[in-house]
Amino acid sequence: MLGQKKLRQMKKRLLLKNNLAIACCLILVNQNLLSQRIEDWYVNMPDILNPTLSRQNRLELLEYHKVHQSDSIANRLGNFAHLLTLDSLNNRIVVKNTPSSVLEMKAFKLDDNTTAIGIIRTVCAPVCLSNIEFYDTAWNQIPIQFTVPKAIEWVNKNNISTDKVDIQWLKNSLSISFTSLSFSEEGQSIVVKNNTLDFLSETDRKIIAPYITTKPISFKLKGRTWIREI
Repeated sequence: MLGQKKLRQMKKRLLLKNNLAIACCLILVNQNLLSQRIEDWYVNMPDILNPTLSRQNRLELLEYHKVHQSDSIANRLGNFAHLLTLDSLNNRIVVKNTPSSVLEMKAFKLDDNTTAIGIIRTVCAPVCLSNIEFYDTAWNQIPIQFTVPKAIEWVNKNNISTDKVDIQWLKNSLSISFTSLSFSEEGQSIVVKNNTLDFLSETDRKIIAPYITTKPISFKLKGRTWIREI
């Protein structure tokens, strides 16, 4: 009977030690994540997400910047990549990977206090067009809802004169959208610029331009959805 009691006490102590060990590991992991900055995520991102620059390239680019030697480095294509912005405070980095492409990263806090990393890739060939993806800190893609506005959404319909322009023709002309995205310097917002006019012929552009606002559209992160700001 006494032996069983001691055995139960030993099991309790062992369970307590295991729980303490797990708790310590979780604390260390959490501290490590909290100590990470956008530079760390940028350097350690999978090469498949940024194929023009290797991990070593990315590390050297940041190291050169820190010692004020250079903000550029040769990429895998033989061109030069340039560090345009490094904001450790707001966890944002912008790198011109090639003469015609830019990669932008920013870290966000979600409503469950986890961190998400947004990546915007913009290619100008020659009209600029962006796409956006979101990942967790282990580089698993995560479903955060963001709907890129269509070019027609920049049309000021109140200014359209139906005797000067055919509405259906206008819609057809703007059926293909070219938009570029960027993260706000501060806060958790995405700014969308409409570049579709640059895709049109000079004649069509002159007709349509008076009816389109040049003001960017902004979205703010709420939960796991980007909501358009009015």
